[in-house]
Amino acid sequence: MRMKNFAFASALAGMLLLTACSSDDELKTSQVGLALNVSSNIENLQVASGTYTFTNVSTGTDTQVAYAAAGSTVLPDGLYNVAFTGEASYTYSKETIVDDQTVVTDTLVTRALQGSQQNVEITGGSYSLKLDVYVVNDKSDFVIAEIYGVGTYKPGTTSQYNGDQYFRIYNNSDEVLYADGLVLLESKFTTTQKFAYTPDKMAEAMTAQVVAMIPGTGKEYPVQPGKSIIVCDNAINHKEANTSSFDLSTANFEWYTNSTSTSNPDSDNPSVPNLVMLYNYTKTIWLLNKQGNKAYALARLGVDADTYLKDYTYDYSYVTVTGSVSTVNAQYYVPNDWIIDAVNLSPKSAYVWNVTSPALDMGFTYFGLNSTLKENLGKGVVRKVSYTTPDGREVLQDTNNSSVDFTPAANPTLAN
Repeated sequence: MRMKNFAFASALAGMLLLTACSSDDELKTSQVGLALNVSSNIENLQVASGTYTFTNVSTGTDTQVAYAAAGSTVLPDGLYNVAFTGEASYTYSKETIVDDQTVVTDTLVTRALQGSQQNVEITGGSYSLKLDVYVVNDKSDFVIAEIYGVGTYKPGTTSQYNGDQYFRIYNNSDEVLYADGLVLLESKFTTTQKFAYTPDKMAEAMTAQVVAMIPGTGKEYPVQPGKSIIVCDNAINHKEANTSSFDLSTANFEWYTNSTSTSNPDSDNPSVPNLVMLYNYTKTIWLLNKQGNKAYALARLGVDADTYLKDYTYDYSYVTVTGSVSTVNAQYYVPNDWIIDAVNLSPKSAYVWNVTSPALDMGFTYFGLNSTLKENLGKGVVRKVSYTTPDGREVLQDTNNSSVDFTPAANPTLAN
């Protein structure tokens, strides 16, 4: 009998404990007000339609909400990355003279919109979200088709092989483009560590620690529609030293940093043109970040090189993880209006934020899930093909969202 009483008491205690846990763990939600701040100089531009996507950072769960002019939704409390894709429209009026009379023709123009914001903390029962969105540039141009930045081991050794990093830059238009003056950028900031920078120029410019320009006077380096150029570290046949690498001796351009280190000299192939290194943070060899936590971009300078070097630096400060204030002087920046393509990279498990404006890139892609070098060796990121034209030209996907535009952790195409 005492055994039965004990069993009953235990069961009752369990029920009470379950009830208490259920009450404590009740899912908390917040009413989220939704608004857009459209960044555009187009007059009478109006948002027509679109979709918000809320990605819960902890669970990876996506919640999609259709756009409404005065919209709101209810979401479980948590930390979210938010993206918006949609369309806006405006009326374009054109005057023409017909039979000595002025005739005004109105044309409705539709443009794609997109925007994103990382690490939005929704809690407390209510939250007001005002998301910055941007008109997508719909003009075809050069794009970064591939980044190979990790390298490999030499077969049969644990010796890391350097020198075969490269970018493949693709003419994604239907006309001849000239690579002369095209600028390759590497971000100063990292996608795996976030600070509040003062001033914060990200909405208007990319802060760069490498600014390297393709030489030429304007029309020396034509690139046909649907064709690529290779820009690499060392333009040599790397297979001679490392059979798991590839032949870059016929690359179009190489970067040469004129290293001042006797233990880390840079090599130069005199038959391959060097990039003009306008600014480079290192005095040794510029190696792409092998953890893949930087952003890379293509740009065309809006001023001549001398003016750029003179006028486009700024000082910024930020609070370090230890609470002290750090100041960085004379750091170069490139206005977003000059940038024609940008790609944010981050190990998938360590991503924190984008270091470019959402107007340039809404997402990110990765060499690997983690930052472990051994895991990521031999991998790159390759832009997807959107469609092929009737004449066989591949048009690469370019939605300004690297999360969907690229195949991550991909085998380099030069190894195929």
